[in-house]
Amino acid sequence: MESVAPTLKPAIHLWVLLLLGGFYVSCEESWCYDKPSCGPATWKSLGYCGGTEQSPININTEKTVADPCLGPLHFVGYEDRLRPQALKNTGHYPEIEMKTGATISGQGLPARYYLKSFHFHYGTNHHQGSEHAIDLKRYSMELHIVHTKDNMSLEEAKKDPQGFVVLAFFIEKSIKAPIVSAWKTLASLLEAIPEKGNSVGLSGQLSLGGLLSTADLSTYYRYQGSLTTPYCNEAVIWIVYPEPIKVPHHVVKKFTTSLYFTTKEENRRMQKNYRPLQPLNNRQVLSFHEDIYDPKRCSSQV
Repeated sequence: MESVAPTLKPAIHLWVLLLLGGFYVSCEESWCYDKPSCGPATWKSLGYCGGTEQSPININTEKTVADPCLGPLHFVGYEDRLRPQALKNTGHYPEIEMKTGATISGQGLPARYYLKSFHFHYGTNHHQGSEHAIDLKRYSMELHIVHTKDNMSLEEAKKDPQGFVVLAFFIEKSIKAPIVSAWKTLASLLEAIPEKGNSVGLSGQLSLGGLLSTADLSTYYRYQGSLTTPYCNEAVIWIVYPEPIKVPHHVVKKFTTSLYFTTKEENRRMQKNYRPLQPLNNRQVLSFHEDIYDPKRCSSQV
């Protein structure tokens, strides 16, 4: 029995820690934004985060390649106010889960992609917090709209190099921003989900189309990249719209002051929840412009 005891003790010790909620850290809790022990600088050891096709990136517009075979996206179901299902504090960012059915398609996409959710990255009220940059310029916030290929599950999409299409929109606070009720509604709802795991049901208060009602869709950049949170799977077609959506100052302030990474008591405000820029390496960034789009030169759209 003496030879068995040493191998049992670590297992028993771990079991006790699990029961007591001690020092054991789950995979989900092994990364964060705001602590040196688990912040973005430590992510390279997690999953694919040390890969060569990582996101976000800086888009150097002088080095992008205009592609006449990229076309405008066709949005279906974005205007449906009953499609947003719940607003949740994930412990990393605020996220809105969507009922299935809304899609995007278009020239250059390998399939129809189904909308799953959307979420936000940001800095502080005085610190820019977008993940991508355009010619090293960053913005107050960045909206990510997540779709999967042919309605795959998230786990299935992670295994496919083209499993996801993520649309990225920059959000910029401005005194000249138009009054858009969807942004005002969303900002007010954040107060209902201050702590990790908090969730509030949505029943027609807003639509994703409403949030994008002032977006400029005439130009976008496209490149192959990764999820920007662990495990950073290199399975994403990124479509980044360079013109920011302008919102009032109070909208950005609601995001940067209403939420916490964990609990109010722990007082870790959900701020600066963005990953630093990653090397482009040998990737090419394509650009779409409405004025050079030539569908006659390309195969039929999806």
